[in-house]
Amino acid sequence: MFHQMNRFVSRFRDLEQQEFSHTREEEQRWKMLKDKLSASPAAEEQPLSFSRSCIAVTSLYSQGGASFIAANVAYAWAGKGIPVTLTEMPNAISYLYFALDYERRIHRQANPYTSAPLLLMQNNHLRIQIDPPLEHNKSSHIDPAHWLLRTCKDSPVVVIDVSSRWKENEAKQIFELADEIWVVFDTDLARLTRLFLVESAPSWWTTERSKIKLIANKWTQHLSRSSVMKKIEGTLSLWNLEHGPVEVECTLPLMNSEKIGDAQAKGSLLLEHFSEEEREFLPLIHT
Repeated sequence: MFHQMNRFVSRFRDLEQQEFSHTREEEQRWKMLKDKLSASPAAEEQPLSFSRSCIAVTSLYSQGGASFIAANVAYAWAGKGIPVTLTEMPNAISYLYFALDYERRIHRQANPYTSAPLLLMQNNHLRIQIDPPLEHNKSSHIDPAHWLLRTCKDSPVVVIDVSSRWKENEAKQIFELADEIWVVFDTDLARLTRLFLVESAPSWWTTERSKIKLIANKWTQHLSRSSVMKKIEGTLSLWNLEHGPVEVECTLPLMNSEKIGDAQAKGSLLLEHFSEEEREFLPLIHT
C-alpha cells in the first residue's frame, strides 16, 4: 500500500510540473486533491507486537531480594520500550513502592477495575500499581484469577512481586496462572537449610516445577564455585527428592551497597540513577 501511494504521489508531482490548460472546474478538483494529499498523515508505522508474559517473583524468606529484583528487572525491560506492569499481590500494603517518591510520581487514572494509583516511569512504559499504606482500607476478598486477567490487559509483560508471601492461598493461585515463577534466595545459607529441613514443600513447588527459575541473590565468587553450588542445589532438592536434583539457573552478584542506599535515599530504583548496573540483571532480561 505504501509503495502504491508513493508511486501515485510521484506521478502526481510530475503531472503538476507539466503545462496544461485547466478549466475552472478542473482547477478546483486539482486543488481539492492537493489539499487531501497534504493533509493525509504519513504512512502509519506498524504497531510493535510483544510476546505476552506474566512473571511471579517470590523470596523463600523475607529480605531475600524478590522486590529488589522484580522492580529493577521491570524497569530495565521498560527501558527497552516494552510496556510493563509491576504490581504486588491483591490487598498487599505497599511500602517499597510507596517510598519511590510517591507524592511526585502519583498518577491517578480512571479505571473501572481498580482504584490502585499508579507510578509511571521509563517514559510511561513502566506502570507500578501500588496500595499506599496511608490510604489502605481493608478490602474484601479478591479473586486472584479475575484480578490477574484485568492486570494482564494493561501491558504485555506483567511482573508480580509476591515477596515472601508464597505460603498464602492467593500466591498459590497466582503461581498456577503465571508463565514463570522466579524463586529468590540469598547468601543466608543457614536460614535456607533450616527452611528446607523444617518446612514442608508447597504444592506449587512440584506442580509448577517447569515454570520455576531459581535465582541466587547477593552471590559472591566463592559461592559460585561448583563444589559449593552442588551443596546448595542438594539442599534445594530436599523438597522434591523423587523428581531429581534442581538447578540454580541464575546468580546475581552482591550489589554496591552505597549505590543502593543512595538510590533509596532519593526515592528511586537502583537503575534509575545507576544505569551501568543493568548489566547485572541481563541474565534475567529476555525479550
